Amino acid sequence: MTREPDAPARRRADAYFTASFAVARRLAEGRGEEAVAILRKELERTRERGDDITGRRFLLSQIALCHARMNEPEKAAEVLGEIERDFPPEPETALMLAEGYLLLAGNAGRASHHAALALQWCQERDEGSPVFYSRAHALLARAMLADGDRLGAFGAWQSCELPDWRVAMDLLEAGHDPAQVRGVLAESLERHERHEREAGAEAVATSDRIRRLIAWIDAGRPAGEPRSV
Repeated sequence: MTREPDAPARRRADAYFTASFAVARRLAEGRGEEAVAILRKELERTRERGDDITGRRFLLSQIALCHARMNEPEKAAEVLGEIERDFPPEPETALMLAEGYLLLAGNAGRASHHAALALQWCQERDEGSPVFYSRAHALLARAMLADGDRLGAFGAWQSCELPDWRVAMDLLEAGHDPAQVRGVLAESLERHERHEREAGAEAVATSDRIRRLIAWIDAGRPAGEPRSV
């Protein structure tokens, strides 16, 4: 049975896969400008189609990533600004921008702004899964930590339905009270376990790490690399 409506989507997926492979190879060879050129060319093709917002957003995020890998955070920030200008105000775009500004451009202030927007827009539209909300809260917490606001970061992380264990480690390494961090992890464990029954292996691994992290805190945080939990 032929499924013609899926053909354009398949062609787009093939194009993105091919572009991503070529980009990764050129980055590994130190030919970052060529990698960006490949992505820009695919971006122009996507713009000509006009209706593939997800594809354009993905390609621009990859261009920003290339600039970050080339140690060009200012250019990465310019590409993120392009996403801000050209895309409608959607929670997923705001979350991508929060991650990009934090990890690629080193701009914690802009990252906080966009993480807060992602949360605001989801609440206003009464949409967004617990996982999405938790991702946004985790990014907001990390941005606040990068800005030196440890208490604000703990508050943002604490309000997650599914608190990220990696942010817990960030908070501990920043000197936050281990008892408070442990309390949030322990209180959330049942929700993580309920979620893992729906989400599968990745969530199971998350619950296991939370248990190990609680045990590590209970043992007095012995010497060693905490991220090994």
